[in-house]
Amino acid sequence: MHSGQMKRLNNDVRWAAFGIGLVILWLLLWEWSIRLGLSRQFFVPPTELIVLLYQSLFVSGQLRSHIGATVTRLMGGFIIGAVPALYLGFIMGRNKRAWLRYGPFFTVLGLIPMLSALPGFIIWFGVRDFGKWAIVSAAVFYPILYCTTKGVRISQRFWDEDSSIRVGMKPRDWAYTAGPWIFTGLKLGSIIGVATLLGAEMYASTSGLQFEVLVAGASFEMARAYTAMFAAAFLVYAIWLCLTAIEFALARRHTGSPSASANETPAHKV
Repeated sequence: MHSGQMKRLNNDVRWAAFGIGLVILWLLLWEWSIRLGLSRQFFVPPTELIVLLYQSLFVSGQLRSHIGATVTRLMGGFIIGAVPALYLGFIMGRNKRAWLRYGPFFTVLGLIPMLSALPGFIIWFGVRDFGKWAIVSAAVFYPILYCTTKGVRISQRFWDEDSSIRVGMKPRDWAYTAGPWIFTGLKLGSIIGVATLLGAEMYASTSGLQFEVLVAGASFEMARAYTAMFAAAFLVYAIWLCLTAIEFALARRHTGSPSASANETPAHKV
C-alpha cells in the first residue's frame, strides 16, 4: 500500500473514531445526568435501556411481535417503492426527454408529506398491513428516484465526454458511477420510510414499535416506551449498516475487478 493511501486510511480511521467517541460521550452524559439527579425522573439511563431491550427480546419476548410487524411492513413497502424508483431512475437518467417530461410531476409528488396523506391511504387500502406497505412505498419512492436519476445523469455525462479528470483512473471507477448516488437514495429512503411507518403505526395500527411507544406513554411506563424507541433506533441503524456493507462490497469488487484492469486503455494510465 502506498504512503498516500496509508495516510488517507489513517485519516479515515481517526475521523471514524472521533464520530464514535461523540456517540459514547453523549451516552455517558445521558447516563451521568440521570445518576446525579440532574434530569427528570421519567428519563431512563441507557445502560438500563439496553438491559430492558435484551429482556424484552430474548427473555419475555414482549417486543418480538411488534418488531416483526414493523420490519415486515417496512421491508414490504421498501421493496414495492424501491424497484419502480430504480427502474424509472435509470430511464430518466439516460433519457433527457424523459427527465424533462416526467421530472416535474414526480418532483411535485415528492414534496407531499406522506403522513398528511395517511387518511387517504386508509380509505384506499384500509388499516391492515397493505395500507402500511402503500404509504411506506410512496415515502421511499421519490428520494430513491431522484438520487438514481441524478447519479445516472452525472455518471453518463462524466464517462461519455472527454475529460482530463479521468486520466489515471480505472475505467468505470466506482466513485464516478451511479452507485454511490443509488445507495445514498436507498439510505435516505429507508430513513424516511421508517419515520413514515412509525407515524402510521401511531394512528392506524394495533401492533408495531410505535404503537408500543404510544401505549406505554399513555400509561406513563417510560422505561417500556424508551425500550421500544431504542428498538426502532437499532432497526434504522441495522438497515443503514446492511446497505453500507453491500455498497462497500460492490465498490471493492468494482474498482478491484481484474477485468477492469485488463481492459484499461492507455488513455486512462498516468
